[in-house]
Amino acid sequence: MGYAGGAEIEQVHLGVELTALGYDVCFVTYSDGLESNEKVRGIQVIKTYDREKARKINTLVKFKSIWSALETAKADIYFHEAGSMGVLPLFCRIHRKKFVHRIASDTIVLSKLPIGTPSFSENLSAILEVKTADTVVAQSKFQKRVLKERFDVESVLIKNGLFIPQVDCEKPDPPVILWVGSLSRIKNPELFIKLAKSLPNVHFEMIGGRGDPPQLYDEIVANAKRETNLTFHGFVPYNKIEKHFRRASVFVNTSSMEGFPNTFIQAWAHYIPVVSLNADPDNVIEDEKIGFCSGTFRQLVSDVTSLLEHENQRKTLGENARNYVEREHDVRITVKKYCTIFEGLF
Repeated sequence: MGYAGGAEIEQVHLGVELTALGYDVCFVTYSDGLESNEKVRGIQVIKTYDREKARKINTLVKFKSIWSALETAKADIYFHEAGSMGVLPLFCRIHRKKFVHRIASDTIVLSKLPIGTPSFSENLSAILEVKTADTVVAQSKFQKRVLKERFDVESVLIKNGLFIPQVDCEKPDPPVILWVGSLSRIKNPELFIKLAKSLPNVHFEMIGGRGDPPQLYDEIVANAKRETNLTFHGFVPYNKIEKHFRRASVFVNTSSMEGFPNTFIQAWAHYIPVVSLNADPDNVIEDEKIGFCSGTFRQLVSDVTSLLEHENQRKTLGENARNYVEREHDVRITVKKYCTIFEGLF
Protein backbone atom coordinates (compact mmCIF):
# COMPACT_ATOMS: atom_id res chain seq x y z
CA MET A 1 0.00 0.00 0.00
CA GLY A 2 2.93 2.32 0.62
CA TYR A 3 3.83 4.92 3.23
CA ALA A 4 6.02 8.02 3.28
CA GLY A 5 5.92 10.01 6.50
CA GLY A 6 7.15 13.58 6.79
CA ALA A 7 9.72 12.74 9.47
CA GLU A 8 11.18 9.96 7.33
CA ILE A 9 11.41 12.17 4.24
CA GLU A 10 13.14 14.96 6.11
CA GLN A 11 15.64 12.55 7.66
CA VAL A 12 16.54 11.24 4.20
CA HIS A 13 17.21 14.78 2.97
CA LEU A 14 19.26 15.49 6.08
CA GLY A 15 21.15 12.21 5.74
CA VAL A 16 22.09 12.92 2.14
CA GLU A 17 23.42 16.35 3.08
CA LEU A 18 25.38 14.99 6.04
CA THR A 19 26.91 12.33 3.79
CA ALA A 20 27.94 15.04 1.33
CA LEU A 21 29.67 16.83 4.22
CA GLY A 22 31.71 13.71 5.05
CA TYR A 23 29.64 12.13 7.82
CA ASP A 24 29.11 8.36 7.88
CA VAL A 25 25.33 7.95 8.00
CA CYS A 26 23.15 4.87 8.43
CA PHE A 27 19.41 4.44 8.81
CA VAL A 28 17.57 1.91 10.97
CA THR A 29 14.21 1.33 9.35
CA TYR A 30 11.52 -1.20 8.43
CA SER A 31 12.49 -4.17 6.28
CA ASP A 32 9.54 -3.99 3.85
CA GLY A 33 9.93 -7.74 3.52
CA LEU A 34 13.58 -7.54 2.47
CA GLU A 35 16.24 -9.28 4.52
CA SER A 36 19.54 -7.90 3.24
CA ASN A 37 20.91 -4.48 4.16
CA GLU A 38 22.00 -2.13 1.41
CA LYS A 39 23.61 1.24 0.72
CA VAL A 40 21.56 4.00 -0.89
CA ARG A 41 23.12 7.31 -1.96
CA GLY A 42 26.03 6.63 0.37
CA ILE A 43 23.77 5.86 3.34
CA GLN A 44 23.84 2.42 4.96
CA VAL A 45 20.29 1.10 5.45
CA ILE A 46 19.84 -1.38 8.31
CA LYS A 47 16.48 -3.13 8.27
CA THR A 48 14.37 -4.42 11.16
CA TYR A 49 10.86 -5.88 10.77
CA ASP A 50 8.20 -5.51 8.07
CA ARG A 51 5.96 -2.48 8.63
CA GLU A 52 2.97 -4.21 7.02
CA LYS A 53 3.20 -7.03 9.58
CA ALA A 54 3.99 -4.81 12.58
CA ARG A 55 0.61 -5.30 14.32
CA LYS A 56 1.11 -9.07 14.29
CA ILE A 57 4.66 -9.03 15.66
CA ASN A 58 5.28 -9.47 19.39
CA THR A 59 6.54 -6.31 21.14
CA LEU A 60 9.58 -8.13 22.51
CA VAL A 61 10.47 -9.33 19.01
CA LYS A 62 10.27 -5.75 17.72
CA PHE A 63 12.38 -4.53 20.63
CA LYS A 64 15.09 -7.14 19.94
CA SER A 65 15.04 -6.38 16.21
CA ILE A 66 15.57 -2.65 16.78
CA TRP A 67 18.24 -3.30 19.44
CA SER A 68 20.16 -5.59 17.08
CA ALA A 69 19.99 -3.00 14.28
CA LEU A 70 21.28 -0.27 16.59
CA GLU A 71 24.22 -2.50 17.55
CA THR A 72 24.93 -3.16 13.87
CA ALA A 73 25.03 0.58 13.22
CA LYS A 74 27.91 1.11 15.69
CA ALA A 75 27.20 4.84 15.63
CA ASP A 76 28.63 7.53 17.88
CA ILE A 77 25.40 9.53 17.78
CA TYR A 78 21.85 8.18 17.46
CA PHE A 79 19.35 10.62 15.98
CA HIS A 80 15.66 9.83 16.29
CA GLU A 81 12.22 11.25 15.57
CA ALA A 82 9.76 8.36 15.81
CA GLY A 83 9.31 4.60 15.91
CA SER A 84 11.97 3.33 18.34
CA MET A 85 9.42 2.05 20.93
CA GLY A 86 11.54 3.49 23.74
CA VAL A 87 14.55 1.34 22.84
CA LEU A 88 16.96 4.21 22.28
CA PRO A 89 17.08 5.69 25.80
CA LEU A 90 18.04 2.31 27.28
CA PHE A 91 20.38 1.38 24.43
CA CYS A 92 22.28 4.66 24.54
CA ARG A 93 22.52 4.60 28.34
CA ILE A 94 23.96 1.07 28.40
CA HIS A 95 26.34 1.62 25.47
CA ARG A 96 27.23 5.18 26.53
CA LYS A 97 26.23 6.66 23.19
CA LYS A 98 24.97 10.15 22.45
CA PHE A 99 21.26 10.48 21.74
CA VAL A 100 19.58 13.36 19.87
CA HIS A 101 15.78 13.36 19.80
CA ARG A 102 13.77 15.51 17.42
CA ILE A 103 10.10 16.25 18.11
CA ALA A 104 8.05 14.98 15.16
CA SER A 105 4.64 16.38 16.10
CA ASP A 106 2.85 18.62 18.57
CA THR A 107 1.09 15.49 19.83
CA ILE A 108 4.35 14.48 21.56
CA VAL A 109 4.59 17.62 23.67
CA LEU A 110 0.84 17.92 24.31
CA SER A 111 -0.19 14.28 24.76
CA LYS A 112 -2.03 13.49 28.01
CA LEU A 113 -2.93 9.85 27.51
CA PRO A 114 -4.09 8.12 30.74
CA ILE A 115 -2.71 4.80 31.99
CA GLY A 116 -4.58 1.88 30.43
CA THR A 117 -5.17 3.36 26.97
CA PRO A 118 -3.79 1.44 23.97
CA SER A 119 -1.30 4.21 23.26
CA PHE A 120 -0.06 4.60 26.83
CA SER A 121 3.16 2.65 26.20
CA GLU A 122 3.88 4.78 23.12
CA ASN A 123 3.27 7.94 25.15
CA LEU A 124 5.57 6.73 27.92
CA SER A 125 8.27 5.93 25.36
CA ALA A 126 7.98 9.43 23.90
CA ILE A 127 8.36 11.00 27.36
CA LEU A 128 11.42 8.87 28.12
CA GLU A 129 13.00 9.90 24.83
CA VAL A 130 12.41 13.58 25.57
CA LYS A 131 13.70 13.36 29.16
CA THR A 132 16.81 11.25 28.47
CA ALA A 133 18.12 12.70 25.20
CA ASP A 134 21.44 14.54 25.25
CA THR A 135 19.84 17.14 22.99
CA VAL A 136 16.19 17.68 22.06
CA VAL A 137 15.40 19.45 18.79
CA ALA A 138 12.09 21.31 18.39
CA GLN A 139 10.39 22.09 15.09
CA SER A 140 8.79 25.30 16.27
CA LYS A 141 8.86 27.99 18.95
CA PHE A 142 5.64 26.50 20.29
CA GLN A 143 7.23 23.07 20.82
CA LYS A 144 10.28 24.68 22.41
CA ARG A 145 8.11 26.58 24.90
CA VAL A 146 5.93 23.58 25.81
CA LEU A 147 8.98 21.31 26.25
CA LYS A 148 10.27 23.74 28.85
CA GLU A 149 6.92 24.21 30.57
CA ARG A 150 5.83 20.56 30.71
CA PHE A 151 9.11 18.64 30.84
CA ASP A 152 11.61 21.27 32.03
CA VAL A 153 13.66 20.41 28.94
CA GLU A 154 15.70 23.02 27.10
CA SER A 155 15.60 22.34 23.36
CA VAL A 156 17.24 23.64 20.20
CA LEU A 157 14.96 25.07 17.53
CA ILE A 158 15.74 23.86 14.02
CA LYS A 159 13.10 24.29 11.35
CA ASN A 160 12.30 21.45 8.98
CA GLY A 161 14.73 21.31 6.09
CA LEU A 162 14.10 19.84 2.64
CA PHE A 163 15.71 20.00 -0.76
CA ILE A 164 13.98 22.94 -2.48
CA PRO A 165 13.46 22.11 -6.18
CA GLN A 166 13.83 24.63 -8.97
CA VAL A 167 10.34 25.13 -10.37
CA ASP A 168 8.39 27.88 -12.09
CA CYS A 169 5.20 29.44 -10.82
CA GLU A 170 2.99 28.68 -13.83
CA LYS A 171 -0.17 26.71 -12.98
CA PRO A 172 -2.85 25.06 -15.15
CA ASP A 173 -6.25 26.60 -15.67
CA PRO A 174 -8.70 25.74 -14.17
CA PRO A 175 -6.96 25.53 -10.77
CA VAL A 176 -6.42 22.23 -8.93
CA ILE A 177 -6.94 21.84 -5.16
CA LEU A 178 -4.58 19.30 -3.57
CA TRP A 179 -4.57 17.28 -0.33
CA VAL A 180 -1.62 15.06 0.68
CA GLY A 181 -1.21 13.02 3.86
CA SER A 182 -1.61 9.65 5.52
CA LEU A 183 -5.23 8.57 5.79
CA SER A 184 -5.39 8.77 9.58
CA ARG A 185 -8.12 10.02 11.89
CA ILE A 186 -6.04 12.95 13.09
CA LYS A 187 -5.68 14.13 9.46
CA ASN A 188 -9.49 14.24 8.95
CA PRO A 189 -9.33 13.23 5.25
CA GLU A 190 -13.12 12.96 5.13
CA LEU A 191 -13.30 16.75 5.42
CA PHE A 192 -11.46 17.13 2.11
CA ILE A 193 -14.11 14.96 0.46
CA LYS A 194 -16.75 17.15 2.11
CA LEU A 195 -14.94 20.20 0.69
CA ALA A 196 -15.03 18.70 -2.80
CA LYS A 197 -18.76 18.07 -2.40
CA SER A 198 -19.23 21.71 -1.35
CA LEU A 199 -17.52 23.00 -4.51
CA PRO A 200 -18.77 20.66 -7.27
CA ASN A 201 -17.38 22.77 -10.14
CA VAL A 202 -13.78 22.69 -8.83
CA HIS A 203 -11.23 19.92 -9.49
CA PHE A 204 -9.76 18.25 -6.38
CA GLU A 205 -6.92 15.76 -6.10
CA MET A 206 -6.18 13.60 -3.05
CA ILE A 207 -3.03 11.61 -2.25
CA GLY A 208 -2.59 9.32 0.74
CA GLY A 209 -1.58 5.86 1.89
CA ARG A 210 -2.96 3.66 4.64
CA GLY A 211 -2.67 5.26 8.11
CA ASP A 212 -4.28 4.70 11.51
CA PRO A 213 -6.71 2.97 11.68
CA PRO A 214 -5.91 0.94 8.52
CA GLN A 215 -9.58 0.45 7.62
CA LEU A 216 -10.05 4.20 7.19
CA TYR A 217 -8.24 3.93 3.86
CA ASP A 218 -11.01 1.77 2.38
CA GLU A 219 -13.69 4.14 3.68
CA ILE A 220 -11.98 7.14 2.08
CA VAL A 221 -11.51 5.31 -1.24
CA ALA A 222 -15.20 4.40 -1.36
CA ASN A 223 -16.37 7.93 -0.47
CA ALA A 224 -13.94 9.62 -2.86
CA LYS A 225 -15.25 7.58 -5.79
CA ARG A 226 -18.69 9.12 -5.27
CA GLU A 227 -17.40 12.64 -6.04
CA THR A 228 -16.98 13.16 -9.78
CA ASN A 229 -14.80 16.26 -9.27
CA LEU A 230 -12.34 14.42 -6.98
CA THR A 231 -9.43 12.29 -8.22
CA PHE A 232 -8.03 9.92 -5.60
CA HIS A 233 -4.48 8.78 -6.38
CA GLY A 234 -3.82 6.62 -3.31
CA PHE A 235 -0.22 6.35 -2.17
CA VAL A 236 2.33 8.16 -4.35
CA PRO A 237 6.08 7.65 -3.66
CA TYR A 238 7.95 10.79 -2.70
CA ASN A 239 10.08 10.67 -5.86
CA LYS A 240 6.93 10.81 -8.01
CA ILE A 241 4.84 13.30 -6.07
CA GLU A 242 6.37 16.51 -7.37
CA LYS A 243 4.31 16.51 -10.57
CA HIS A 244 1.15 16.75 -8.44
CA PHE A 245 2.47 19.78 -6.57
CA ARG A 246 3.50 21.36 -9.87
CA ARG A 247 -0.11 21.18 -11.07
CA ALA A 248 -1.78 22.36 -7.87
CA SER A 249 -2.83 25.95 -7.19
CA VAL A 250 -4.10 25.56 -3.61
CA PHE A 251 -3.02 23.09 -0.92
CA VAL A 252 -5.51 22.10 1.81
CA ASN A 253 -4.71 20.61 5.23
CA THR A 254 -7.57 19.30 7.39
CA SER A 255 -5.59 17.88 10.35
CA SER A 256 -6.72 18.35 13.93
CA MET A 257 -3.08 18.69 14.99
CA GLU A 258 0.34 18.77 13.30
CA GLY A 259 3.95 19.56 14.11
CA PHE A 260 5.39 21.41 11.15
CA PRO A 261 4.05 19.53 8.11
CA ASN A 262 6.59 18.90 5.36
CA THR A 263 3.68 18.97 2.92
CA PHE A 264 3.38 22.69 3.73
CA ILE A 265 7.01 23.16 2.71
CA GLN A 266 6.49 21.14 -0.47
CA ALA A 267 3.46 23.25 -1.36
CA TRP A 268 5.17 26.56 -0.65
CA ALA A 269 8.23 25.48 -2.65
CA HIS A 270 5.87 25.09 -5.62
CA TYR A 271 4.32 28.57 -5.21
CA ILE A 272 1.16 27.15 -3.62
CA PRO A 273 -0.66 28.95 -0.79
CA VAL A 274 -1.83 26.68 2.03
CA VAL A 275 -5.35 26.70 3.44
CA SER A 276 -5.19 24.92 6.79
CA LEU A 277 -8.17 24.05 8.95
CA ASN A 278 -6.29 24.13 12.27
CA ALA A 279 -2.51 23.93 11.96
CA ASP A 280 -0.46 27.13 11.69
CA PRO A 281 2.90 26.42 13.37
CA ASP A 282 4.25 29.56 15.02
CA ASN A 283 1.60 31.50 13.08
CA VAL A 284 3.79 31.50 9.95
CA ILE A 285 0.86 31.15 7.55
CA GLU A 286 -0.67 34.39 8.70
CA ASP A 287 2.55 36.27 9.54
CA GLU A 288 4.29 35.46 6.25
CA LYS A 289 1.09 35.86 4.21
CA ILE A 290 1.44 32.45 2.58
CA GLY A 291 -2.11 31.18 2.98
CA PHE A 292 -4.94 31.02 5.51
CA CYS A 293 -5.60 29.21 8.78
CA SER A 294 -9.39 28.87 8.67
CA GLY A 295 -10.37 27.55 12.10
CA THR A 296 -13.76 26.22 10.96
CA PHE A 297 -14.90 24.14 8.00
CA ARG A 298 -17.22 26.92 6.84
CA GLN A 299 -14.30 29.37 6.77
CA LEU A 300 -12.16 26.75 5.01
CA VAL A 301 -14.67 26.66 2.16
CA SER A 302 -14.70 30.45 2.08
CA ASP A 303 -10.88 30.74 2.02
CA VAL A 304 -10.50 28.19 -0.77
CA THR A 305 -13.24 29.93 -2.76
CA SER A 306 -11.54 33.31 -2.31
CA LEU A 307 -8.24 31.97 -3.68
CA LEU A 308 -10.03 30.40 -6.65
CA GLU A 309 -11.82 33.66 -7.46
CA HIS A 310 -8.81 35.97 -7.05
CA GLU A 311 -5.91 34.84 -9.21
CA ASN A 312 -3.70 37.80 -8.30
CA GLN A 313 -4.09 37.05 -4.59
CA ARG A 314 -3.28 33.41 -5.24
CA LYS A 315 -0.11 34.32 -7.12
CA THR A 316 1.02 36.87 -4.53
CA LEU A 317 0.64 34.39 -1.66
CA GLY A 318 2.38 31.74 -3.76
CA GLU A 319 5.38 33.99 -4.43
CA ASN A 320 5.54 34.89 -0.71
CA ALA A 321 5.52 31.17 0.05
CA ARG A 322 8.40 30.37 -2.28
CA ASN A 323 10.50 33.20 -0.83
CA TYR A 324 9.75 31.95 2.70
CA VAL A 325 10.89 28.34 2.16
CA GLU A 326 14.05 29.40 0.33
CA ARG A 327 14.93 31.54 3.35
CA GLU A 328 13.86 29.24 6.19
CA HIS A 329 13.60 25.59 5.08
CA ASP A 330 16.45 24.79 2.71
CA VAL A 331 18.16 21.65 4.05
CA ARG A 332 21.54 23.04 2.97
CA ILE A 333 21.01 25.68 5.67
CA THR A 334 19.44 23.53 8.39
CA VAL A 335 22.11 20.80 8.10
CA LYS A 336 24.72 23.25 9.40
CA LYS A 337 22.73 23.64 12.62
CA TYR A 338 22.69 19.88 13.10
CA CYS A 339 26.44 19.74 12.53
CA THR A 340 26.88 22.27 15.34
CA ILE A 341 24.82 20.05 17.67
CA PHE A 342 26.64 16.84 16.74
CA GLU A 343 30.09 18.39 17.12
CA GLY A 344 29.11 19.94 20.45
CA LEU A 345 28.28 16.55 21.97
CA PHE A 346 31.96 15.60 22.29
